[in-house]
Amino acid sequence: MSLLPLQPPIDPPPWSGGGFAGAWRFQSASGRLELDVDVAAALGLACLTRLDDFLSVLAPSDVAPVRSAIEAALEGGGRFNRRFKLLSGPAAGQWARLSASARGAELQGALTDLPGEGQRMEIWRDAEQRFQHAFDQTPSTAVQGYDRQRRVIYWNAASEELYGWRREEALGRCLEELIIPSAGRDEVIRMHTAWVDDDVPIPAGELELLRSDGSLVPVFSSHVMLRNGWGEPEMYCIDVDLRQQRKAMSEGRLREHQLRLVSQANHAGWWELDFAADRIRWSAELSPWFGGQGAAEASPLQFATHVPAETWAQLEPICQRLRLDGAALDAEISHVDQGRTFHFLLHAEERDRAAPERRVGTLLDITDSKEAASRIDRLVRFDPVTGLPNRLLMRERLDEAIARAPAKGSKVLVGCLGLDQFRLVNESFGTAVGDSLLNACALRLQSRLRGHDLVVRLSGDRFGVLLEGVQHAEEADAVAQKLLALFQQPFDEGPQEQYLAASLGLSIYPEDGDSAEVLLQQAETALHRAKEQGRGHHQFFRAEMNQRSVERVQVLNQLRRALPQGELTLHFQPQMRLDNGQVQGAEALLRWHSQQLGPVTPDRFIPLAEESGLIEPIGDWVLARCCETLRDWRSAGHLHLRLAANLSGRQFRTPDLAAKLARELERCGVPASALELEVTESVLLDRDGRTREQLFALKDLGISLAIDDFGTGYSSLSYLRRFPVDVLKIDRSFVSDLGLDADADALVQAIAGMARALKLTVVAEGVETAAQARFLTELGCEAAQGWHFGRPVPDAEFRVRFLS
Repeated sequence: MSLLPLQPPIDPPPWSGGGFAGAWRFQSASGRLELDVDVAAALGLACLTRLDDFLSVLAPSDVAPVRSAIEAALEGGGRFNRRFKLLSGPAAGQWARLSASARGAELQGALTDLPGEGQRMEIWRDAEQRFQHAFDQTPSTAVQGYDRQRRVIYWNAASEELYGWRREEALGRCLEELIIPSAGRDEVIRMHTAWVDDDVPIPAGELELLRSDGSLVPVFSSHVMLRNGWGEPEMYCIDVDLRQQRKAMSEGRLREHQLRLVSQANHAGWWELDFAADRIRWSAELSPWFGGQGAAEASPLQFATHVPAETWAQLEPICQRLRLDGAALDAEISHVDQGRTFHFLLHAEERDRAAPERRVGTLLDITDSKEAASRIDRLVRFDPVTGLPNRLLMRERLDEAIARAPAKGSKVLVGCLGLDQFRLVNESFGTAVGDSLLNACALRLQSRLRGHDLVVRLSGDRFGVLLEGVQHAEEADAVAQKLLALFQQPFDEGPQEQYLAASLGLSIYPEDGDSAEVLLQQAETALHRAKEQGRGHHQFFRAEMNQRSVERVQVLNQLRRALPQGELTLHFQPQMRLDNGQVQGAEALLRWHSQQLGPVTPDRFIPLAEESGLIEPIGDWVLARCCETLRDWRSAGHLHLRLAANLSGRQFRTPDLAAKLARELERCGVPASALELEVTESVLLDRDGRTREQLFALKDLGISLAIDDFGTGYSSLSYLRRFPVDVLKIDRSFVSDLGLDADADALVQAIAGMARALKLTVVAEGVETAAQARFLTELGCEAAQGWHFGRPVPDAEFRVRFLS
């Protein structure tokens, strides 16, 4: 595919880090490749560039498959979805997905990063390399791998020896160009296409194939079709060199038809049927499988007693056919010995007219290659942690269910179940406990569903369910409630009982889509909506949810630009002493005014920042800005003021948090005692000591520590005793009910009393009325904040209203 030089290049702004997503357009006629600004910045390319430049930033092992997918889509007018790893550019090391479809001579699609995908793909790629390494160590068996376009993707050392092509010469070239004689090329292309498109396997057999010098080499060739990590078909050919065997056959008249296919690595041997003498003879290599040692012979009746009945049930009709039909024959048989199943390729030569009562052939043990293929297939289709099927297998089963549904007159239910806050388990107890909990969840889900229903692990903490034969929406709703009820009881895993909550999103065929990919996507969209609305319940997909998903992507894309474009600001809400009404400090609150979206509320962008990891650079910016604000206030004479800032859980787990804060405080010349950091109670859920170490490191600097929203999460006196906490912030939900709810009054009074006993300061949030302020004063609260005292405002307005 020729590419024309492009002038002038379009340069994107520097990449800001994090994720990326955007359009990708390629015109084959002109060779022009257009990238959205986000994508170009992440790849380190111009927005207007060439395909070869794009391929140059990919990992070498991904270049050929991606190029092949692009060319195939342009030739066939189809679609493709390809994952790959970036080797160079600002986003080097990340995994990305390119989804595109052909429109005439143009490809249009989207390129997005895949956070969390790297580990799964690296596991699959490692498994593939182990598989190929095994065949690289087999000198007597030539193995080649070919992609959908029959291009070479694997070529072991035995193939180099057999066909004369070095691995570097063979990779990327087509099967028919390398080793297929010209007369058979069209037939090979037809047979490969029939296998890929219609699942019609290519039979094993003897072939005359081409060497690099133009000579022909006889081989026995068998074939296996696998699916790679992207779901694309790959054909592997296993070829045994027959040159020595053919030579041996021609040297002895008595044994010229005994195909001495002897290969220690593959346990191959010859056999002979002598119908005139009513005898079966076989070589020493086959004796271990048929009972005995060395070359042996027996009558068919005696032979039948040496092998399991299941093996003889396969061999007997083959013997009858060989007696009646003189044509060559190839068949695959299985044989069970001591609990292990062995697989063989049986080949019979055409009847020799000089000895019509004899039939000879070979038996080749292909057990190892079968088991290797099975292991690769399992790695591709099953989750290694839980043993459940994965997303790929669910798509296959879902496509089959969709095809059956019209004849049954029923619906297909697709569910996506996500564990709520599961990352806290891994962070607090380690991944071993997390994996054990995932297995326990898998067992519970399987126990509650019918035997023919499907449970899969989609990713991380997400499971998929597939139910056929659903008749109406009420039945689907009952299934959803039954699945969520499984999480009402604790799990007895790890050092203590674990309580897990789950949310569930559901889609239904045919109402919500007519393909597996669409139904899975709709179920995941519904799951996200369920989590947004409070977690622990289920949501059925509705069309308007897609619009929310689009909006989330738009907000996230703009949020990636917010920090470098200076769209983020801090507003400050005063914290007042209740005994004298004086300002003791303020809480810094993050605000975002997007150039594209306008004002965006924190409840819209903070969760996205947490999920995407953007909260870490944004949080660093907030802390730096707080130190600068304190410097300015102190320069103006307000030495008594303290400034509080919220600390994300992701920031808190940064190993060098204390060191970074120490540098910022020193840069601004601000004492650490002027800064207060607020963390939620969930951050304190820690069992390995890291949280305690972080808190004491911050305390050693002199920074005050506050527990935010106290009373709403995992409140425990043990936290207050174990951790160096200075301040308790009472959640606004209790403050709003003061004087109206006796329980709220008692709780606030209890918190205030407990804080006094532990010598902690109490700050009440959300104070909106003078009555609430008086009530808090009577209960012993030292300080408060809320709209009664003042709303969050920019720094300049804060100084005029509260510090002048």
